[in-house]
Amino acid sequence: MLRKEYGWFLDHPEIIAQYSGEYIAIVGDKVVAHGRSFKAVFEEAERHGRPLVHKVQPTDKEVIL
Repeated sequence: MLRKEYGWFLDHPEIIAQYSGEYIAIVGDKVVAHGRSFKAVFEEAERHGRPLVHKVQPTDKEVIL
């Protein structure tokens, strides 16, 4: 389990605004890759170790129906 990475994510809410709508990959205590493509982010992150990849939800409140 990637408890360290998930804990780091929860302790750093500022990354939500920084990476809104993107996938982020965390290894240890830093973001090692980010972008709109899960595959590209995961492949880049694997070079740094075993990543936690998470989709950061957009921060805007607009709902499109």
